[in-house]
Amino acid sequence: RGITHSAQKKPPANNASGPSPFLGQRPRFSRYSSAPGASPPQDSRLTSASAAGEEEEDDEGIIEFEADFGDEDDPLNDINIHKQQISRIPRGPRPAPPLDLAEHSDAIQGVNQQPLPFNKAEKAAGRNGEKKFPTLESLAPNPLQKNQSRVYNPGGDAENESSWKLPDTALLNNPVEVKMQMLGDDTSTLAKTIQDTLRSFRVDAEVKQEDISIGPTVIRFGIRPTGKPELKQDAQGKYVPVKDAGGNIVYESRTRVSRVMALQNDLALVLEAKTIRMEAPVPGRPYIGVEIPNKNSRLVTLREVLESKEYQAAKVKSKLTIALGKDVAGAVRVGDLARMPHLLIAGATGAGKSVCINTIIASILTQAGPEDVRLLMVDPKMVELNMYSGIPHLLFPVVTEVERVVPLLRNAISEMEKRYRQFSQLGVRNLDGYRKLRAEKIARGDLSLKSLPAIVIIIDELADLMMAAPEEVEGMICRLAQLARATGIHLVVATQRPSVDVITGLIKANIPTRISFMVSSAVDSRTIIDMGGAERLLGKGDMLYLPADAGRPERIQGSFLADDEAEKLVAYWRMQAVEHINAAHNAGNVGRPAATAQPQQVEPGWEIKEHVSDDFELEDDLLERAEEVVREYERASISLLQRRLRIGYSRAARLIDLLEERGIIGQFESGGRSREVLEGGNGYERRGNNGGGEGRTVADEVADIVAEEKAREEYLKKQGITGKPPTHEHDES
Repeated sequence: RGITHSAQKKPPANNASGPSPFLGQRPRFSRYSSAPGASPPQDSRLTSASAAGEEEEDDEGIIEFEADFGDEDDPLNDINIHKQQISRIPRGPRPAPPLDLAEHSDAIQGVNQQPLPFNKAEKAAGRNGEKKFPTLESLAPNPLQKNQSRVYNPGGDAENESSWKLPDTALLNNPVEVKMQMLGDDTSTLAKTIQDTLRSFRVDAEVKQEDISIGPTVIRFGIRPTGKPELKQDAQGKYVPVKDAGGNIVYESRTRVSRVMALQNDLALVLEAKTIRMEAPVPGRPYIGVEIPNKNSRLVTLREVLESKEYQAAKVKSKLTIALGKDVAGAVRVGDLARMPHLLIAGATGAGKSVCINTIIASILTQAGPEDVRLLMVDPKMVELNMYSGIPHLLFPVVTEVERVVPLLRNAISEMEKRYRQFSQLGVRNLDGYRKLRAEKIARGDLSLKSLPAIVIIIDELADLMMAAPEEVEGMICRLAQLARATGIHLVVATQRPSVDVITGLIKANIPTRISFMVSSAVDSRTIIDMGGAERLLGKGDMLYLPADAGRPERIQGSFLADDEAEKLVAYWRMQAVEHINAAHNAGNVGRPAATAQPQQVEPGWEIKEHVSDDFELEDDLLERAEEVVREYERASISLLQRRLRIGYSRAARLIDLLEERGIIGQFESGGRSREVLEGGNGYERRGNNGGGEGRTVADEVADIVAEEKAREEYLKKQGITGKPPTHEHDES
């Protein structure tokens, strides 16, 4: 119901009607009713007329009429009611003038406040009129969850409400139903084969049917070590096992667990399995687990995990609930990123690491809007996370240049410190306490506290960053991992090279929650989860999940998200971002033009400051430290920076050129002398004697010259430059 192209006159009624929120006008709707006997309010602003201008106005100058938007799906379906005419306008919503509720208290009594369906409410709110993006209905038959719709407040989330509509799981692909049946031997036959194999090696053990668990990709058999039973004679003189009060057999000696574990390869040979994994013991179970591949494996889709009861119950408590997958028993496993509070993911190429990152992002996008969770993405490979560009959750566009990562992490640390200062002033300890205090203030009418969303920093390839700037990246990641939890900032770090120079001891100590996919060796497995086992995984999403509060990892088949599913989610959020920018622009709440393409804005405070010179694109992050070194030693040379900053020749030469540009050091002088350090960085008043510090001898100067020439020759050799070395100190051309 809404406004038709022509108004129809209705006989006067005794009931009053409430004001209409459309386009600043307040026509009366006969479906709205007030309390019996209420008289219509006097308001000169409320006027309406028919399209032909023939209807007569009542005593108050108001004509009551029926209204309907019609069934056509047209972005120009917004109707503007003027006197003597009704015109269609392709414009956005206009804010209604303020209304004094006390003046119209009689009229608003008994108003039916049932919300309109989404498709009609969307048309009532108005659209931009440009059809550059697909409609919501084209993405899925039912793309919205009506119970999750909220009202948008373009003024700045004052009441913690938002118009961001969360996508429905109907956007994702349906799970494929596969009957869990064994091909060839059934589970009973395999259990008997395992037990007979153990007995052939004189290992007393049994495999019970109730200890068999069938998962999506593996089947776990439980081996119960028994031993030599204690015997006694019965009434007939036969020897029978002694049983306790519970009916269990009493054994004189038990089989050692190590004897069962030593037969791992023998069991794999008998079972004709590609690989098997043994866990001794299974946590909380009285048996040893033997996991073999399921010949009739099935895919675990993200949709079936999101629609499970376990996930629905967990996401009520936290907006950072992520869908992990299903364990070896077929039970759904979920995780809470807020409780982890950081996650380390590692695995070989093609094992499922990138798919796991996409499922984590999709889990957040399906349950949280930009007012709840914001994202920072680092993708040195440029192809994994770049597809999420344009979604409103991003604080900064997806970073693909390694040079921008350190400034981005520095901004995250600044945001963390800013939040800690704010928490200290308010007397709260963490983000949850801040949100509770803010809710209490809003209930009292105090809107001074702004909403603070959680921030998730996703780094797709840590190895590339550690090669470029190991000290800076490691230090900033460790500091964020140590302190950022209480402020709502969380890290998700992934790498495909799980070596000790990438996953250092400091990073492991500060990120206790880890996921290991298939790796090439047991050494890599111990690097990630501090124990072997990941080298025996099957790949394609098969993982070992080690929570922070668990001593042993848990095997899980990770949920799968296809590329087309991720593209649907991204298109859904991009379209909403454009609509919200246009709505805020039309309402006059933002100082930027209307969005006609995919939005790619940078949030205030997250800009990366860049220094552009003639020779270099970005200012080197070690420039300040290099200046401290040259002023401390009162001389400047490439070899000095190489030794003190532990960097290569190319970067040290670049720092020397930057220092010269800023007037901190003098120009190159022939003879191989160290450069002079200038006072104040402006080129005035030389300091020192040709760069020589106190206590230095001629031998020290000669050693510096020899080391610098040797480093230059090695660099030119690596670059493939042959011939006579250039006379200039740094001429890579």
